[in-house]
Amino acid sequence: MNQLQPQSTRSPNTHQSPQALQRVKGRVLTRHAIYRHGQLVLQYYLKTANGPILVELLHSDVICFCRQQDVGLLTSKIDFALKIEPIALNSFAYEPISALYLKSTSQLKTLSRLANDLGITLFETDIKPEQRFLIERFIALDIECVGAYLSETHNSTLPLMSLERARKTIIEPTDVEIKLTVISLDFECSFDGELYSVGLYGEQYQCVFMVGEPQDNSHDFIVWVTDEVDLIHHLIEWFAQYDPDIIIGWAVVTFDLALLYRRCLLHQIPLKIGRGGCELSWKVDDKFRPETLSLPGRVVLDGIDWLKAAFYQFDSFSLEFVSRHLLDEGKAIDHVENRGQEITTLFCTDKNALAFYNITDCRLVWDIFDKTQLVDFAIERAKLTGLEFGRVGASIAAFYHLYLPHLHRHGFVAPALPASQGLESPGGYVMSSIPGYYKDVLVLDFKSLYPSIIRTFLIDPKGLIEGLSMTKQGNIDSTVPGYLGAQFARDNAILPSLVADLAAQRELAKLEKNAPLSQAIKIIMNSLYGVLGSRGCVFHDAKLASSITMRGHQIMKLTKQWIEECGYQVIYGDTDSTFVWLGHNHTVKDINALGQQLAFNMTARWREWCEHEYQLESYLELEFETHFDQFIMPTLRGSEEGSKKRYVGASLNANSELRITFKGMEQVRSDWSPIARKMQFDLYEMFFKGEDVIDYLRQELDALKKGERDSELIFKKRLRRNIEDYTAKSSPHVKAARHLANIKGSNKVTRKGAQIRYVMTTNGSQPIEANPNNIDYEYYITKQIRPIAEPILQLCGQQFDALVNDQLSLI
Repeated sequence: MNQLQPQSTRSPNTHQSPQALQRVKGRVLTRHAIYRHGQLVLQYYLKTANGPILVELLHSDVICFCRQQDVGLLTSKIDFALKIEPIALNSFAYEPISALYLKSTSQLKTLSRLANDLGITLFETDIKPEQRFLIERFIALDIECVGAYLSETHNSTLPLMSLERARKTIIEPTDVEIKLTVISLDFECSFDGELYSVGLYGEQYQCVFMVGEPQDNSHDFIVWVTDEVDLIHHLIEWFAQYDPDIIIGWAVVTFDLALLYRRCLLHQIPLKIGRGGCELSWKVDDKFRPETLSLPGRVVLDGIDWLKAAFYQFDSFSLEFVSRHLLDEGKAIDHVENRGQEITTLFCTDKNALAFYNITDCRLVWDIFDKTQLVDFAIERAKLTGLEFGRVGASIAAFYHLYLPHLHRHGFVAPALPASQGLESPGGYVMSSIPGYYKDVLVLDFKSLYPSIIRTFLIDPKGLIEGLSMTKQGNIDSTVPGYLGAQFARDNAILPSLVADLAAQRELAKLEKNAPLSQAIKIIMNSLYGVLGSRGCVFHDAKLASSITMRGHQIMKLTKQWIEECGYQVIYGDTDSTFVWLGHNHTVKDINALGQQLAFNMTARWREWCEHEYQLESYLELEFETHFDQFIMPTLRGSEEGSKKRYVGASLNANSELRITFKGMEQVRSDWSPIARKMQFDLYEMFFKGEDVIDYLRQELDALKKGERDSELIFKKRLRRNIEDYTAKSSPHVKAARHLANIKGSNKVTRKGAQIRYVMTTNGSQPIEANPNNIDYEYYITKQIRPIAEPILQLCGQQFDALVNDQLSLI
């Protein structure tokens, strides 16, 4: 495939001949701002039904805003030309605004420093030009462009369009589906980073480039290359030929692409694996992170990051652990925990086996993405937020993308700084629990409580500014009161409308069984409160956040009161969930029907309350979530007071099988030992089934002291920072990491992200690599087993100390 030259070396526009204007629909894969001949050019790499194209918007500007009253002073101090226009926008203080049009981001930095020195406020300086162009047009992932295709003097097969105008795509029934090609990529290397092989796996495709001489009976997917340099050149050519839209992998940015980049630097090879022969680069030197990666025309999705973004939770996010959990299949290697040495051994002795291991890792990643629909989830998230396709996190940026174009059309620019200075809102409401063992507990959940509060009570940054202004003018009837003095305008609220649109889309997604879209919308809706409550968001105002959380407190308290007026007892409540006990002597036959009716009645009551109190339409909806046949709310350790955010419930599934739900208990926490977690599950399961927990506990303690449970005593904990940055030097995993570094003679095990496996011995924590034989069984009994056993023993009328001291059962 012929390659398009990198844009920094493109021919001047005078060498291009424009054609007639054409219209094209596509998906924005990557977006960039470059400078050519002193002009800012916005670039958008699209995938269309007919293949990839590059769209360029020439002669662009970097835009920000200032108050009109500051224009004179500001312009008198600058030494470069810029365009300034008064526009029909105001600040949140109702000050008239002018738009400033600059030629480069370096001019913006200079202007920002000058404005800061002069005490002048600039607005929306952090919106990148390539983002602003799309934001202002409500364009997210899908775009419709009108422009002229250009004829290049150099040899290129990537069409180039000079953009005249663009808009959000309107999907027509006749539109051809735009299919995105995906490839799973994985490198194998030596301890020092020398590349051994690279695996590439896609739909009906697999290939491994392997360094070495061809071997007998080798797999047909192996392509043999002479050395590492030859491997890199083959891979660059492969990208030009196969031309994938999306690259997936496991730590694919922080390990694989970062490693490839470093090896190319070593060999002085331009890493031209972007579209049109563009080079892979990093926006920040030596910061190999997804947000700093620049790979024009290709999207990179890391499996770890996207599983977390979709709210999957695992004890470990290693490929081995996740694939075992999701696929019931693991890596094609015997000793996973010592895979570095085994990979090198295979490279030296059995390259066919290494190739199979390499391609299996690629396939496992592919199958995980397929099973969890992560690519579809990433696509739907990009469609909803307008964020760059493949960008994880960035909830504040997503809020800006959603909110800013509407705000501008309502006549305002975004504030420059958060309104609150140290004043914060309370968190979600957590009710004091009534500890004990219960039968027949109903859980009623408010459906998307915080988004529903935003929608019902018209909570909105712009609405707050307008509402406070109306209040000052005595027009309080046109506002809805919030908390901390907040007043919200009743008309033309932006955020409630956005929530309503998202809610409608989610209901449609559920009807169409579009799980990725439904999950993406749910996450975005639930992030709205967090954004408004974050000091990192310019819209942050304690009045906004408190009007959500404190309204939530009121809703939970009133719901409890109304349910108890019906003759039932609320034993616990947390943020949006209410736990209702039917009582000792209830005669309810169809408990599920009661749960449904109770939720319906409470929803109707909230509808009446909102209309009566504020003349508002209520979007608060209570749902019947679960019926626990048995339920345990434990006490705080060493106290009679009920715990919070910790409980265990047992329910029966459709096959009348016991299903146990742990919330906040040790069983669901990875920082507890396997033996404690296993025993906690077993103890509660046996208790709910009416089996003898005392005898089970005696047997387990006996087996523990005999050394029969040693494999279940291993703690696993990751270093969250480099070991020298820890202040708590006594942390067991930190001590074990230091010892492990001494054993291995390497500091790699003390770096951020390293997982330390250790046991507690009579000499403190020891890494398992030290083969400790003096395990401190008393530590495990008192610190691990006792805390999880005591709540059950109390319900059985037993004491843990008495059980441990019973020599007849422990000797």
